[in-house]
Amino acid sequence: MVSMSQQFGTPSAAPTRAAPTRAVRRRFWFDPRFVIGIVLVVVSVFGVWFVVSTNDKTIAVYSAASTLTPGTVLSDDDLVVTHVRLGAVEGNYVLSGALPGAGALLTRTIPKGELLPRSAITDASSVGVSPVVVHLAGVLPASVDTGSVVDTWAAEPVEGGGFGQPVVIVDGATVNRVIEDDAMVGGAQVSVELLVPKGDVATVLAAVANGHALSLVPRAVS
Repeated sequence: MVSMSQQFGTPSAAPTRAAPTRAVRRRFWFDPRFVIGIVLVVVSVFGVWFVVSTNDKTIAVYSAASTLTPGTVLSDDDLVVTHVRLGAVEGNYVLSGALPGAGALLTRTIPKGELLPRSAITDASSVGVSPVVVHLAGVLPASVDTGSVVDTWAAEPVEGGGFGQPVVIVDGATVNRVIEDDAMVGGAQVSVELLVPKGDVATVLAAVANGHALSLVPRAVS
């Protein structure tokens, strides 16, 4: 006779549940080379920014709108604003808006486009030249123009016509402007406004009054 346990079978044992696996925590990996790389990138970016920002810094300074001669009383019409990079020599030039008030005169020639240096400006009372207009006996040399430094020669008229031996009456005058009068009969006459040292003004005026033949000879460029 088949037993009941054999007929229905012996119940199988319940499956055993596996113990939960404990998660393994990953350890933080640190490499000093990684930090050094980040530092180098930051330093490189900052260096590029610093160089670009430094080179891009421009300031507004005055430059000559035309050739300016010694004795010129400066005004805004004589100057133009120029944006340049000067760096360490910025303090040597007159910044835009910093032009001294009335009485600021030039002590030397400033060619057109040249920056206006502070050293070329002085007070009117310290300038020892006066403007004198002279009429020339001959043709003005082609190299003589506004700002040129010239020697003034004068030849005294002699009896019977003609002129005597020319001599230098002003050593190193500056041409302030050239005046051409096309209305003169027989062709244009050239007159020149010279900036003459005050000690030589009387000599020049006497030569003009006495009809001396005046000529200008440019100084040799050394």
